[in-house]
Amino acid sequence: MADTLSNLSNVPVEVLCLSSTPPLIEKARITCCESGVCEVLLDKSETALQAGMQVVLNSGPDNTLRIMGVVVEMAGSRMRVKSKRVVRPDKRSFPRIYGGVHVRYQVLSGPESEARAAKWLAGNDGPASKGTWWEPDPFMDFSGSGLKFQDQLRCKVHDLLLLDLQVAPHKDHWHATARVVRVEPLPPDDLDVQDMEQQKDVPTHQIAVHFEELPQKAREALADFTLRIQNALLRV
Repeated sequence: MADTLSNLSNVPVEVLCLSSTPPLIEKARITCCESGVCEVLLDKSETALQAGMQVVLNSGPDNTLRIMGVVVEMAGSRMRVKSKRVVRPDKRSFPRIYGGVHVRYQVLSGPESEARAAKWLAGNDGPASKGTWWEPDPFMDFSGSGLKFQDQLRCKVHDLLLLDLQVAPHKDHWHATARVVRVEPLPPDDLDVQDMEQQKDVPTHQIAVHFEELPQKAREALADFTLRIQNALLRV
C-alpha cells in the first residue's frame, strides 16, 4: 500500500484525534504523501492539534484507506503526519478508536486461574508477575460490555483474561477480567496493511472479549468516552 499512499493527492479527509479532551476532528486535505509522511492542509487556520498527537486520517466510506499516524510537525494550517499503519475503514457509523483506550491483557490457564483473577480484581498485582502481558493493536472497538481488538493469535475462545485498562483522559489503571468470546482470522484484505515502522507483531486475528468483572468507574469512563466521541463526530 506504500504505492497507494504515494498516489494520494488533493484527497479530502477528516483528521481525528479522539484521545484528547475534548476529541478533535478537523476537515482537511491530503496534498501529497512521500516516504510514509502525509502533507495535510487543514480547512481552518486555528486548531488545537499539536505535534506528537496520535491521529487518524479518515477519507470516508468512498475511499479504501484509513491512515493511522502521529503528527510530526505543525505550521499554521499545514501539518505533517508520519504514517504508522494503513487499514481499510470500518463499515459503521462510528469508527474504531485509535489511542483513546489503552489495554494490556494476560491469558490465564490452569487450575489456579480463578484464584489469580480474584486476587487481581482485589487490587493485588501479584498475579501480573506470573504471566506474559500482551498489548493489542490500539485501533479497537469497545463498549461497556466488552472489547474487540486485533492482535496475533495469543488466546482462544473461552479463555479468561486479566485486563489492565486505562481510558482517556483518566490516569487511573483499572483491574478487570474478560472472557474470550470470538477469535477470527483477519480477512486477506485486512492483512494487506502497510506498516510504516515494519513492526514484527503485525495483527493476524480479530479478538472479541466480554467483560466478566469491570470496576464501575471504568464502565462509566468507557460510556463517557463513547458519548464524547459520538458528540464530536456528530458536530463535524
